[in-house]
Amino acid sequence: MVIGPVGKGSLAHCAEWPGVEGALALIQAGYERIRDRARMDRLNEVGRALVSEQNLDRLLDMILSQGRELLRAEAGSIYLVDEATHEMVFAHTQNAQLDMPYHRFRMPITRSTLAGFVASTGESLNIKDVYAIPKRAPYSFSDAFDKQSGYHTQSMLVVPMADNEGKVLGVLQFINRVWEEGEQRGVVPFQEEHQNLAQSLAGQAGVAVKNAALREEIELLFEGFVNASVTAIESRDPVTSGHSGRVANLTVGLAEAINETPNGIYGELFFNERQMREIRYASLLHDFGKVGVREQVLVKAKKLDPMKLELILQRLRQRDLEQALALLSETWKGGEQFDPATWESLIQDRQTETERLIALVRQSDMPTVLSQEVADGLGLVGDLKFTHWSGEQRELVEASDLDCLRIKKGSLSASERLEIESHVTHTFRFLKQIPWTRDLKGVPEIAYAHHEKLGGGGYPRNLEAPEIPVQSRAMTISDIFDALTAQDRPYKLAVPLPKSLNILHEEAKDGNVDRVLLDLFIEAKVYERTTKV
Repeated sequence: MVIGPVGKGSLAHCAEWPGVEGALALIQAGYERIRDRARMDRLNEVGRALVSEQNLDRLLDMILSQGRELLRAEAGSIYLVDEATHEMVFAHTQNAQLDMPYHRFRMPITRSTLAGFVASTGESLNIKDVYAIPKRAPYSFSDAFDKQSGYHTQSMLVVPMADNEGKVLGVLQFINRVWEEGEQRGVVPFQEEHQNLAQSLAGQAGVAVKNAALREEIELLFEGFVNASVTAIESRDPVTSGHSGRVANLTVGLAEAINETPNGIYGELFFNERQMREIRYASLLHDFGKVGVREQVLVKAKKLDPMKLELILQRLRQRDLEQALALLSETWKGGEQFDPATWESLIQDRQTETERLIALVRQSDMPTVLSQEVADGLGLVGDLKFTHWSGEQRELVEASDLDCLRIKKGSLSASERLEIESHVTHTFRFLKQIPWTRDLKGVPEIAYAHHEKLGGGGYPRNLEAPEIPVQSRAMTISDIFDALTAQDRPYKLAVPLPKSLNILHEEAKDGNVDRVLLDLFIEAKVYERTTKV
């Protein structure tokens, strides 16, 4: 049995029958309860949907769409209150009869307008005909939009949108309730039940808007924190300035390429908007732990500290002078005839030897691959002595400095390399201290694994493929690529693009980086985000 509203053609015409009037009242009451329950169920569904939407612009659109559907309103608008300026922002609008672009604008909160009155007083307005508002009313309707668009506004329901503390955050405005029966259509007033429904919706919308606005504030806070952290990293290591931003750009680009792959990789893997932000933050902060590494190690471009190198070179010059004086002294003591030509030849030989040793030390100090010839020459340097100011004979090159000069490749000693590698652990420990929101909680783990290798042997945890997140694998490729192609490193030249990609291919061949992601990195030309071809 279908129960409908009582009206013409219904059992009401039989009200003269005995007992029918009471039965009709029960049927009507039952219908009203069913309808109210359906509306409340629908309102609860809308409320849940509003709470789940975290983007403010999409939330405003949803509020209007759901509200118009509930109230059968032809159009609607939302105003948001800016408490700081005591203004309202015309934030969103919809109209089933018009498809016109709209622009946000601000207006003062004044009781002379409908929305301003509701925002000021917290009271709702239910107007049957806006063109028939009494002149004694404190508010009036502006027909500027109707004249411009040719639209005709008639009935209007304006309700305050407040948070759970009763603070008015904005105003919901529903326009022209539509009545339809068959092919007949018209505009009718909003009833009291519609006003109650709109007020309930506005209450839910107010909480949702507050949450979304709060979330945007948190995101701005995180954004500012991340940018400040990147600035701190780059101030400690100016040589790699821009590296974090480029790695983030490349990693996000690779994640977008994953999303755009028609058949998908790694099954149905897809990164949503929040996960993309998580990837970007992790990439921007992947080197933050460098703030915990000693500066002389972090910015070490060559094998020796510049002061140490200068000291060794001074000692070589001092040794040259000492040997010259010793030769002169022996000549005098022996009573030999002083021969300027012989003396000049001896001095020249000593200077030539000193210059050869200086060139050997300078060449050894470079972070290039150490040749066997240079390594053998360092054996001679290690045996040299000089006279300390105390009068003692000491090693011209200290053992620790000689070990640094003997580094086969790069500029770091074994202990210094471990210290540099510790930046990953420092990064993780630092990021774990931050109370990330639920959708950003993966930032520490993603950054933690960016120096791991798929086949093991990476650092700091020696993870293997199943333990390394896809986001970290993507970041590893981006990190290596930028380190190779960076043009701002004073201690090395930028590696050309083809050679850089070949090096990455070798890394994939050795099982260190993800081949599937690398192929996508190249096919989608993600590298063009940071490298000019």
